[in-house]
Amino acid sequence: MNNRRIIILIAAILLMFQSGSIYAETLNLNLKTARKITLENNPSIKLAREGVNRSSQQIIESRAGLLPTVNAFSSLQHAWELPTMIMNNPFTPGGGKLYFKMGSENTIASGINFNQPVFSGGMIWNGYQISKIGYNIAQSQLKSTEQNILANLTSAYYGVLFCQSALSVSEEALISAQENLEQVRKFFDVGKSSRFDILRAEVQVANMKPMVVSARNNFRLAESRLRMIMGIGESTELNYTEEMELTYSDLTEKTLDELIEIALISRPEMMIMDDQKQIASRQLSMSKAAFMPSIVLGTAYQYQGQRDDFKFVGDDFFKSFNSSISINIPLFNGFKNSAKLQQAKIAIKESNHQAESLTNGIKLEVKGAFFTMKEAQEKVQTQQKTIEQAKEAQRLARLMYSEGASTQLDVLNADLAVQQAKMNYNQSLFEYNVALANLKKSINQL
Repeated sequence: MNNRRIIILIAAILLMFQSGSIYAETLNLNLKTARKITLENNPSIKLAREGVNRSSQQIIESRAGLLPTVNAFSSLQHAWELPTMIMNNPFTPGGGKLYFKMGSENTIASGINFNQPVFSGGMIWNGYQISKIGYNIAQSQLKSTEQNILANLTSAYYGVLFCQSALSVSEEALISAQENLEQVRKFFDVGKSSRFDILRAEVQVANMKPMVVSARNNFRLAESRLRMIMGIGESTELNYTEEMELTYSDLTEKTLDELIEIALISRPEMMIMDDQKQIASRQLSMSKAAFMPSIVLGTAYQYQGQRDDFKFVGDDFFKSFNSSISINIPLFNGFKNSAKLQQAKIAIKESNHQAESLTNGIKLEVKGAFFTMKEAQEKVQTQQKTIEQAKEAQRLARLMYSEGASTQLDVLNADLAVQQAKMNYNQSLFEYNVALANLKKSINQL
């Protein structure tokens, strides 16, 4: 019995460890993997995909207007009072009236109706074409959404790497301050430093600790933003396999005019605007079609039976089969069609103005991204040299202090300069990578 309890206990413990391993899953993450996960999980991208699916169904819906409609029908009608026909009685001297009840109290009818639009002035056809253009717009909107989300993802991803590097720099600075404090204490023990130097070194250590805490909190917040964009929960532990570095792209070799030309050709917003112009043109044709007649071909085949009671038999039913062509000619509707025609003409002018505004906006966006990227690129090169100089100054300051040729303040200033140089360098790398991502987004190549 005891052995059985031990086995059950061991099994329960193993199950707990397995459950813990499930919820503590570790994901090795780089930018490529983050992009893939985001494209699969991000809610905004999912919503845009549903928009594409809805547009494809709208094509089927609008195409149905070109096809015939076939409906089966059945009805039961009861006359509470039959209509009466009155006739003069030719057999009664001096006149008189004859009264006849018409029809039966109960009527049953069943059959099939067939209707086919023959001519609508292009109204139905243009509506169908507009739905196809709408599908193209939905696809372009999906592409635009993906580009915007990927730009946010790239910024968030490099933001995490920057905060991670800032945390690392802060921790290194704290360790350096602690090592300096130990060295000062040793010098104090042999009479080579003063009590004031110890106090200053202790203050430096105390000042570094809150910076580490702040850097750790910033890292957690940045990671939460990244998780939100990627659509993954807090239960998955993220292990970043990349560090902040300078990313090369052949776009840095292209001129501004070349980049603007690429953007105006490939941006989904430009494609959407072209499609909207086509829709405006189709809507103008539909407005003109409202002045034209519409022709519909109809055919009906039915069985109908009549009785004064509900005891219908086969002999009570008779069939009928007929076809018709109906023509509807618009004559006057309070100038409604004329107003719609003028609105359609104005919509075409509006789309032209919007296209001009969009073109200028895209050019300005590319220019801004291009110059920001160039500026960040120069900062990276400058800050990289600054780190080397700051480290050399730190080495000399500590060496001179150990030989009594400099003060503790010189050492602290040198340590602070190294920390600041590393932070500035990481900041410049972050700005460059984000600027490069924005440049790629501006030309639809992210």
